[in-house]
Amino acid sequence: MKFRYDINALRALAVTAVVLFHYKVDFVPGGYIGVDVFFAISGYLMTIVIVGRLANGKFRIWDFYYDRAKRIVPGLLGMCFVLLAAGYFLLEPITYHYLGSTSIAALLFFSNFRFWEATNYFDPQSDTKWLLHTWSLSVEWQFYLIYPIILMALHKFDKPRRHIVPILWSMAFLSLLMCIWFSKAEPASAFYLLPVRAWELLAGGIVALQFKNAERRYSWLLLVSGLLCIGISIAFYDKTIAWPYYWALLPAIGTCLVIAANRPDMAAFKFPLVQTVGIWSYAIYLWHWPIAVAAIYFDFPTITPLKIACEIAILAAILAMGGFLLSFAKKISNRELAEERLPGLLWGGSALALTVGFAIIITINEGLANRKPDGARQVRVYRMAAADWDYPSRCAGMDSAGNLRPCQLGPPDNPGILFIGDSLAMQLFSHFAEPAKTRHNSSITFLASYNCPPLTGIRIIVDRYSCTGFFEKALHFAEIGNFKRIVLVSAWFGYLSPASMGVCFPDGADCTWKSEPTWYFQHLDAALAALRLRLQEFRKRGVEIVIVSATPNGDWDVPKELLKRQFWQVGTKDIEYIDREGFERWSAPVKGRLKSLAATIGGKFVDPLDFLCFDNRCPTIDEDGVPYFRDQAHFRAAAVRTSRFQFLHDVAGIGNQFSAIPAASKNYP
Repeated sequence: MKFRYDINALRALAVTAVVLFHYKVDFVPGGYIGVDVFFAISGYLMTIVIVGRLANGKFRIWDFYYDRAKRIVPGLLGMCFVLLAAGYFLLEPITYHYLGSTSIAALLFFSNFRFWEATNYFDPQSDTKWLLHTWSLSVEWQFYLIYPIILMALHKFDKPRRHIVPILWSMAFLSLLMCIWFSKAEPASAFYLLPVRAWELLAGGIVALQFKNAERRYSWLLLVSGLLCIGISIAFYDKTIAWPYYWALLPAIGTCLVIAANRPDMAAFKFPLVQTVGIWSYAIYLWHWPIAVAAIYFDFPTITPLKIACEIAILAAILAMGGFLLSFAKKISNRELAEERLPGLLWGGSALALTVGFAIIITINEGLANRKPDGARQVRVYRMAAADWDYPSRCAGMDSAGNLRPCQLGPPDNPGILFIGDSLAMQLFSHFAEPAKTRHNSSITFLASYNCPPLTGIRIIVDRYSCTGFFEKALHFAEIGNFKRIVLVSAWFGYLSPASMGVCFPDGADCTWKSEPTWYFQHLDAALAALRLRLQEFRKRGVEIVIVSATPNGDWDVPKELLKRQFWQVGTKDIEYIDREGFERWSAPVKGRLKSLAATIGGKFVDPLDFLCFDNRCPTIDEDGVPYFRDQAHFRAAAVRTSRFQFLHDVAGIGNQFSAIPAASKNYP
């Protein structure tokens, strides 16, 4: 097959978009569509290779697998080995353990399943997964395993070759329907799994078989239309939209149009820099993501032009070194041996086995905690803190049928207090669970759903926990439940700030969001006004209303950051407390509105900072070096059960009234 400068230029465009998106450059909010461009290109090229060899009677499936492995495995293997080797000296045991286990998944090409089980691609915690980007390589490799078998079968049993293209169309259409449905019902499945992504690869295959356009008919129209589709996707998509959904049609079709235009001779495509980036696109894709993760892991998270320039410079240096080593290896290698496959298979297989074996050792030994003194104990403290959570999973959110799943403490026939909120409401459960066993005059019910603020007139932009409609159903539950007191608890400020991109405001069938403060707070005030009307109805019935502000949280996962600092044997003073003044500045616009709302309806506003902070500091770690937190935002269940959270009795109205006197720091178990 003749080298296609246009396809190589598409590779350059795709990898540039992906890198700039991952490096958080604002003018490419949809840069992640570069992966979809790669998928369509791969489908096209693989179809050309397979069908061309089948037509000539020269296709051997093991040759095809060998060629694909030779293209993909060495770079992937080298990256994983370097990360595992460097990680031995630099990564604390929890992160190193995860790197080891995900390296196995990446090298054996099932990492898309691993990340599918763990988290959504656009979740903030995904930014610290060193091998997250390998999910797309696993999808492609799984496609390479299956696709030639399908084409071989069709080639054998469809002698006239009239049904191959219609069958591919049918498969692509079925996959697209699955993609659209799963993008709403099971977003992680839609993003990571081959059956839901196959239509993008098959689209490229259909172009290879049906739209060869050797005559270059309408080529300029096709080319301009295709580039426009890709450009619009990069410039106007962002991570808040459901993905892939039908939105992915635009970049996939755009890629197919550019390929079908068949204009490899265009001067812009042949520009040396464009071609160089295209040729190195795979290596760039492999290395750019670990560099981005390293910037976060080693506390260089602030996005600045200097940071972006440094990351790109490091990436260029790695690629240059890789090119030098590759060139050197070719010069010293025996050409006769290089032409034979057996030595390459032996060397490659041995290197793969050693690297996978190294990763298995790291995984089995839980990140080799004993690399540093006292490492095993520090890991135990981390695991204890991270797992210290009492809220029953059976009570979270709604079931698959959309029914609420309340958790009730105390006698079921005597409804008393209702807590409604998100995971910050869940963390308060621990304080009431044990005393409720001996209290028979009242009960406490929790209705809590992850990532669901108790507010009407909003919608979660990326609704990963299916909380749309949750609060409305919770209010209806409260209306028929004859509760004496309703408590609203939430991480309000994390959702309701212009820069958070957490919620949008319904506008007919659409849901709008703007970061401009005036516009944003006008819409937020309208949503709070609607909530005020709903809560006033409860007040008319004599129901007490309490609004609880967010508990303090900082910019770090406390147990993990503590473990990292201990491994590096550096100071932990700057993570031992949260600056209350800074937290107050950030939360002031929303907190002021919540206070006003509570005062307007004759309710009560409670600020946990008054009880959890002292001397303008909110401690995160006790004197023995044990975290009060289980992650970045949630207190451990053991900490919530202590006297420091006694103010919750006042919140629930079930005990002595407690004044807003900051509690002294104590040793929590």
